[in-house]
Amino acid sequence: MCRTRPAHLLPLRRELGLLARHRRSTRSSPSDAAAAAALHPPHQWPRGLLLYGPPGTGKTSLVQAIVRECSAHLTMINTYSVHKAHAGEGEKFLREAFSEAYSQASQGRPAIIFIDELDAICPRRNSRREQESRIVGQLLTLMDGNKKSSKKLPHVVVVASTNRVDAIDPALRRPGRFDSEIEVTVPTVEERLQILKLYSKNLHLDENVDLQIIAGWCNGYVGADLEALCREAARLAYRRLSNSSENGKVLTLLMEDWESAKSQIKASMIRGVTKEAPTVSWDDIGGLKDLKKKLQQAVEWPIKHATAFARLGISPVRGVLLHGPPGCSKTTLAKAAAHAAQASFFSLSGAELYSKYVGEGEALLRRTFQRARLSSPSIIFFDEADAIAPKRTGPSGDSGNATVGERLLSTLLTEMDGLELATGIIVLAATNRPKAIDAALLRPGRFDMVLYVPPPDAQGRHEILRIHTRKMKLGEDVDLGEIAERTELFTGADLEGLCREAGMAALREDLSASSIHKAHFEAAIRSLRPSLTKAEVDEYAAAAIHGPSAGNIRI
Repeated sequence: MCRTRPAHLLPLRRELGLLARHRRSTRSSPSDAAAAAALHPPHQWPRGLLLYGPPGTGKTSLVQAIVRECSAHLTMINTYSVHKAHAGEGEKFLREAFSEAYSQASQGRPAIIFIDELDAICPRRNSRREQESRIVGQLLTLMDGNKKSSKKLPHVVVVASTNRVDAIDPALRRPGRFDSEIEVTVPTVEERLQILKLYSKNLHLDENVDLQIIAGWCNGYVGADLEALCREAARLAYRRLSNSSENGKVLTLLMEDWESAKSQIKASMIRGVTKEAPTVSWDDIGGLKDLKKKLQQAVEWPIKHATAFARLGISPVRGVLLHGPPGCSKTTLAKAAAHAAQASFFSLSGAELYSKYVGEGEALLRRTFQRARLSSPSIIFFDEADAIAPKRTGPSGDSGNATVGERLLSTLLTEMDGLELATGIIVLAATNRPKAIDAALLRPGRFDMVLYVPPPDAQGRHEILRIHTRKMKLGEDVDLGEIAERTELFTGADLEGLCREAGMAALREDLSASSIHKAHFEAAIRSLRPSLTKAEVDEYAAAAIHGPSAGNIRI
């Protein structure tokens, strides 16, 4: 009788079910297997099984759970045991490991050989050394030997795990070796909730702690990350209790402990190419009321109300392009949308993608889309989109930059087309030069919606001034409405600089000043000039009407 499945593997029930199909053959008795072979002679169970997925998703735990369920003998192979100091020791260890598994199986006990981090043991041919080549050759020989004995009992199953499936020698992935592959994915929000409940079951939680909300914060977190989050929250609660005067009080985790822990423990699989969804809210952006509403419907609704979209058969927008003058909150709008949708926020700029190494920018682009899929709901934001996807002018010339731009554009087009099969991923981009972007990106199905972000009007400028002065102490003579009327053509960035300069004017006048007065704003207005001219604003507005594509939604 199989043992009970460990509780922490409940979120991996799909993968467990697939693994269980393979382990059933290892539990069969010789007579049962012979009967099955007689009934279905062409059928052969796969002898090799490859588990792949991000670190911390539970690949090793899956194998250990199956071993416990069927009381199998487990033979472990890892990089430390194979990469020995002396030549031939690694190959000898592999032979002994397979021999041990066959010996156990010959006694009627199911045997599983587990190879951890297969990509480090058997890398691709173009990146390995002589010792690694010998180890790969030995493993291929042993795997082929396992296949030849497939009609004979005992049955030995070889399971391997990797975080980088493309880094494995392709010879190992052909039929007859690792001919069955299972992807162990990042947990969904409901699965994250189950994991949090498991790891916090022995902790005393305050009644206001809502694990459902915490699970929603943790896009992209794997099981190992969530375990670390619970541990960090408990540590912070203990430190808070130690610093208090209430001795003997029960250690209780508050919601603030979880919030602090979340700021310390990041999702391991999205480190390096991601930024956490920023804390910018819609209220931090002055004006642009209609534009914010359109962006909410395009970005926030498909993520927060996915069931409503599915019920009506509505395909959500895949991409939104924000264009307009510099300093008009395009990037801030994208961050606010990510924050409102509680989505993972991936941000890339042209400077990050243009590398001196050939192919590195395209690899970063593909890796970003892959991690966005794994940590959905996600928002991928491209700043300076005209640098990432420049308009093609014909055959590649002698310019190295043009060649890099074309390769990046080709990769971006491929990845965006692949989003048709994904859910919960939206691409946002910002540019000051929409006409410089290749027209292929602006067709429906890629950037479905194009939004013009204009300079703020008088009402918008008033709101922006109010936002940037809410932490300042203003004198009673300061009239923000009047200042807004006098700052035509000022962008949001200009107005932020104006408020800062007014504060500096007050300090230059008196370092002990306690408030900022009208005279200080007057001085700031005289010393600053708007970033835009009327002609430039008209040019940007014309680009919004006569853009490079007419097939998408233009606002």
